[in-house]
Amino acid sequence: MKAFVLGLVFAVVMLGGSSSFAADERNVHVINKTGYGIKFLGFNEPDDDDWDENELGDSSVLPNGNGVYVKFNDADDGCVWNIRISWAEGGYPDVMWHDVNLCKISVLTLKYDRASDTTSFEAE
Repeated sequence: MKAFVLGLVFAVVMLGGSSSFAADERNVHVINKTGYGIKFLGFNEPDDDDWDENELGDSSVLPNGNGVYVKFNDADDGCVWNIRISWAEGGYPDVMWHDVNLCKISVLTLKYDRASDTTSFEAE
């Protein structure tokens, strides 16, 4: 009986350390430091041009200074993703970044520089 209990404890410890129970390494916290609201935040694999899934929800806006945690699921493959944002205020073009390796990033801080009219991100 003692051997059975020890075996069970060992199995639980091994499963608890398994990557299937760990956070997906692609999960990322996105922080809006652009100075403007964002109404769409999307992540797509590089060969996918269908941007129908908004990580903010269909009617939500990510205000400046706020963040959102983006969690990937098992159906999603790979580390490299394209990212697209749309501004809450109409009339401005969407911004897209190609081939971002999310496996090396845990926090993505979005920024906008008025002087150069450039939207960028800092990765941590």
